[in-house]
Amino acid sequence: MKIHDVIIIGGGPAGSTVAALLAEKNLNVLLFEREKFPRFSIGESLMPGTYWTLKRLGVLDKMKASVFPKKYSVQFYSKSGRASAPFYFFEHDEHESSKTWQVLRSEFDQMLLDNAEEKGAEVRQETSVLEVLFEGDKAVAVRAKLADKSIEEFRAKVIVDASGQSALISRKMKMSRVEPGLKKASIYTHFEGGVRDQGVDAGATLIYHTQNQDSWFWYIPLPNDVVSVGVVGSLDYLLQNRKDDPQKIFD
Repeated sequence: MKIHDVIIIGGGPAGSTVAALLAEKNLNVLLFEREKFPRFSIGESLMPGTYWTLKRLGVLDKMKASVFPKKYSVQFYSKSGRASAPFYFFEHDEHESSKTWQVLRSEFDQMLLDNAEEKGAEVRQETSVLEVLFEGDKAVAVRAKLADKSIEEFRAKVIVDASGQSALISRKMKMSRVEPGLKKASIYTHFEGGVRDQGVDAGATLIYHTQNQDSWFWYIPLPNDVVSVGVVGSLDYLLQNRKDDPQKIFD
């Protein structure tokens, strides 16, 4: 059986970034992604610090040429509705890295995955890793269900778990734990024609705190006159009627 240098579980930004950087070093990299890209995902507002990773990956020019709205600032609204002054990143750092983007994750994640493949990583989409196999305390292989529904075993010197909340390795090793303060849920959607500011504020992230301060809303401008709107709150509070019709919960 062929032994890869690295197997990566998950083709989101973390997995594709690791794959690109390692493949660039001429390592034999195999990445498994459960979904078929492009696919929807939440998490659309980048932070300025991502500039340096995007540059290292070699996709900065693609980002600059994209239709993703440029994000120069964030603004907060208190529970009383009072707005803070916009926090402009460039007022604290004059480097162009103080500007970032609001992204459609379907397109952004596809860009990063394609980049990993272009650098030499082998990418297998629609492939679910069913189990991480161990020899002693070392992860040495994975058992995966391929796109054609067949099941195969793949070995590697290193296994990288970039599966997000699936957390295959930590669950296997019984290392996962719930942080009480992070038991959150979110409800979100996209709207067309949402109001947005002008000039450098057109791509600003807006954060609204609810009166009971138990939840907060995001308002993120996206391409094609679309805005992303969502609310984050404690799981029990936000989804207390979770068995009801989804539209009723959203309303």
